[in-house]
Amino acid sequence: MFHFNHVTISVDNLKNSLDFYKKFGFKIYKEYHDENVDIVMIKLESMILEIFHYQDKEKLPEHSKNLNVDLRTVGNKHFGLGVKDIEEAKKFIEDNRLYNDEIIINKGRLGKPYFFIKDPNGILMEIIEE
Repeated sequence: MFHFNHVTISVDNLKNSLDFYKKFGFKIYKEYHDENVDIVMIKLESMILEIFHYQDKEKLPEHSKNLNVDLRTVGNKHFGLGVKDIEEAKKFIEDNRLYNDEIIINKGRLGKPYFFIKDPNGILMEIIEE
């Protein structure tokens, strides 16, 4: 009956965000624009990421920029992209300069290797080996 449809993020700079996500293979799917908001849905296989860009926006709270604090804060945390080879994904991200901090591959509680990066707005994105 149910299936996953989309994740939504709000961003500070729409162009920078679209440029960033397109490097991962996302393609523009649908768009809406008016004087208050730009909404662009981008798609990677069956995953839809809906991006909101409001003219009158609030900045990301400081606590959301720190993974250890943010994970303990109630609310949405991040979205994840699956990869076949975590080392290959790390190299791609480093080669394309798509990271802000040192990339550290961790072993998850469920046994899967993963790491986090931040998009241009500081929003966390997990890369996890499937």
